[in-house]
Amino acid sequence: MRRWVEVLLAVCALGLVATPAEAAPLGGLVVTPGEGPDAATIRMHTSGGCPADADAYFATLRGKGMPADGQIVVATTDVGLSHTSGFDVFLAQTLRDFAADNKTALSGQYDIAVRCIDSFSQESKGEFTAALRFDTPVRYAALGAAKGPSRVPETSATPQPPGAGAAPVPGVAAPQPPAANTPAPEPGRTDVAAGDPAPAGAGSPAAVFGLVAAVGLVIAVVALAAWVVRRRRVQ
Repeated sequence: MRRWVEVLLAVCALGLVATPAEAAPLGGLVVTPGEGPDAATIRMHTSGGCPADADAYFATLRGKGMPADGQIVVATTDVGLSHTSGFDVFLAQTLRDFAADNKTALSGQYDIAVRCIDSFSQESKGEFTAALRFDTPVRYAALGAAKGPSRVPETSATPQPPGAGAAPVPGVAAPQPPAANTPAPEPGRTDVAAGDPAPAGAGSPAAVFGLVAAVGLVIAVVALAAWVVRRRRVQ
């Protein structure tokens, strides 16, 4: 009986001192922006792909004010996961949001880990790590090789005409805008002033000739009638 008690005590002692196995290191993370405000949108890039037997990953943040097991900053997912090269991981919220969720002020060093896992068993296949430091509660900087470039500010996408804003080159005439495509006037044709258009055929040679012929015909008829009347009187 005494022997069984000793065995049980030994097992309990081992359970108290045993620590969970740490995830195998796979490499590092590059954090972008490498430094900035706690409200920045953070992107991390792994230094390589997850092992072939991992089909998902998640990320945690450990440090002052965070849960003992780490704050989940990226829930389990397979979005963008690669087995052959590095891939991007985006924090689900800003660091300011995570601090507010835990009712703490960010201070000191925080460790970020992206852990590759088997999504069914949740078994860890290794992790990529990086460290951040907060010298003030509202601004961080990634440490060492984890410090990536600053995010390039977005610029206006409004298209500009070719050559807009370019300085003039001495001795070279500035480009002129294309002239309006106005049709050339036809030979012998003059533009009519604005207003009601003239009747078709008015003032043309054919109209003048017709008028003269009509007047001549009237004169001939009158002369013929006078001659007939005079002849009758003579008879």
